[in-house]
Amino acid sequence: MIKRSKTLSLKANIGMLGAGFIGQMHSLAFLNASSSMREPSIKVHLKHLAEHKTQLRDKVKERFGWEHVSSDWNNIIDDPDIDIFVNAGPNHEHGEPSIAAAKAGKHVFCEKPLASSADEAFEIWEKVSSANVVHICAFMHRSIPALNLARMMIKSGELGEIRHFRSRFLLNMLTDDGSLSWRFSKSKAGLGVLGDLGSHHVDQARFLIGEITRVCAMKKTWSFDSKKKILDVNDDSFVCIAELENGATASFEASRVANAHNLGGWIEVDGTKKSIAFHMERLNELIIYEKGKGPRTQLVTKEEHPYSDFWLPTGIQGQHPLGWNECFAHQARHVLEISTSKNTIEACADFEDGYRVAEIIETISSSAKTGCFEEVKFRKI
Repeated sequence: MIKRSKTLSLKANIGMLGAGFIGQMHSLAFLNASSSMREPSIKVHLKHLAEHKTQLRDKVKERFGWEHVSSDWNNIIDDPDIDIFVNAGPNHEHGEPSIAAAKAGKHVFCEKPLASSADEAFEIWEKVSSANVVHICAFMHRSIPALNLARMMIKSGELGEIRHFRSRFLLNMLTDDGSLSWRFSKSKAGLGVLGDLGSHHVDQARFLIGEITRVCAMKKTWSFDSKKKILDVNDDSFVCIAELENGATASFEASRVANAHNLGGWIEVDGTKKSIAFHMERLNELIIYEKGKGPRTQLVTKEEHPYSDFWLPTGIQGQHPLGWNECFAHQARHVLEISTSKNTIEACADFEDGYRVAEIIETISSSAKTGCFEEVKFRKI
């Protein structure tokens, strides 16, 4: 649960590190969260963008209307008008800028994974939380309406006792020329598909059901950089079985070299009364299985469903399907509402969640080396 600690007006000045794909998604999301959602409105000012690539920086400035741009994130920290610092940089740049922003009194919204290692994630959580500012880790799958409906059903007992969670996340992150991005580098990204894709579904298991207590896994690496710029290639795929704190079993599978897949993400939860399933290419649907009735598809677009009150238009033109851009905007709206002390929102992950996911991911990696079950051991501040 996020604890709010600083009151802002219904206006927020945003400073952001990183203008790559995810930085552009957050730029659009904050604009949508400010202009396209229902009242009460929160006025967003994209005030300062830091990005070391000049052409990319200028392109994103013009496209989204950032007021100031620079190559140094310290310029954002030094600006007393910045309310929220968004860290959309690569994993190895999550620590120092986020800690500095918190010490300067700015709320911090950081991309996942929180860090390249569990040790660094713990340090970030410890230092940022001591600064008494809002801290949010960007597990945006928590902002998908169908998964929020799934959580409501699980927490209400509609599924009965939860017995099993399974997930699959298959994606092709390879390029046609065989070159690799920073995400494939151990020194810049830390763990590969485990941190990039696996962390999402590890967080979903925690969000939907509860904490993960022990794991056993294997992982593989096949990629190599045709341009020989990245020599420390991290993991390409993994499979893992796990146990949750309520005694339920879980299985996780992810690959970033599944060449035939665009976004092959699948989550299932089995209970003693019902089961549910969700596919990431069908964001507005939740499949519900019930004994003797067969599967049925619930469209998550009705007025009583999660996030239905976020968007215009309303009335007869409402109940429209949502896509990835809207789910990013849900997350941005949560960041704005928490930072302006309007709400406490369970759908938001904080830096403790970011640390705990990092600890689980690192234990999965360790288990893949030993070939044995390993207990997940969490530290406390």
